[in-house]
Amino acid sequence: MRKNSIPRIILTVVLFVMSLFFLFPIIWMLANSFKTDASITADMNSLRAFIPPALNGSFFENYVTVIKNTDFIRYMLNTLFYAAILIVAGVIVNGLAGYALAKIKFPFRERWVLIIMMLMIVPSETIITINFLFVAKMGLLNTVFGYILPMIVNPFNIFLFRQVFVSLPDDVWEAAQLDYCSPVKYFFTMVLPMSKTVVATVSVFTFLGVWNDYLWPSLVFTSSDLLTAQIGLNSITSNDNTTMGQTLAVITMITIPVIIIYALFSKQIVEGVVSTGSKEG
Repeated sequence: MRKNSIPRIILTVVLFVMSLFFLFPIIWMLANSFKTDASITADMNSLRAFIPPALNGSFFENYVTVIKNTDFIRYMLNTLFYAAILIVAGVIVNGLAGYALAKIKFPFRERWVLIIMMLMIVPSETIITINFLFVAKMGLLNTVFGYILPMIVNPFNIFLFRQVFVSLPDDVWEAAQLDYCSPVKYFFTMVLPMSKTVVATVSVFTFLGVWNDYLWPSLVFTSSDLLTAQIGLNSITSNDNTTMGQTLAVITMITIPVIIIYALFSKQIVEGVVSTGSKEG
């Protein structure tokens, strides 16, 4: 065994043990989501709280009850639909804005970059009233378009794109011009494929923003057919007839997609954020 491998093994073991402390709440939630309230209470002060019950006919009863008696699946599908639209629209709109700030020379370009950076520190809660009045005046309340429109442009995403696009070589654009490639075609066929990391980063951030958002959809939507997962979670968990096991089942269902996204794209998220901080401009 190499000498360098021993410290690496020790570090791996230490990190694994530390990760268990962060995973305990998730393990507890998942294990107890299959139990009855009586079992949850009985196992609360023992290690059995982290162990799911034996597999039997009622193992998935909490999940089946939630799915059958509520519209939570519809709420989740609604949220996935909104996220898909915002990911596509956000990448296009914010990507084009970031490319313009990085590669196109126009008056006051640097001042616009400064404005974008200043907008990044403005909490969304401070402008939500303005967005609501804007949507209401346009008659778009309780519509998908009214929900999506104010969320497409994101200063942070524009800044991410701009920082990555600054480093793209101009030689590629000059070569594309020789092949009579239009600026729009160049952006979609060359720029975005060369910037897969930041596209993945923006897509993940957009998905998480939509998935975790509660305030904005609660203001825009009144129809139960359009509600999102977070609103559905609140309505189900606040119901007095909902058991603790069913509550944990709902929370588990809304947590799993986030864990999957982080597991699949954690590397791209880190690379995307790190790359934006290493660019000059």
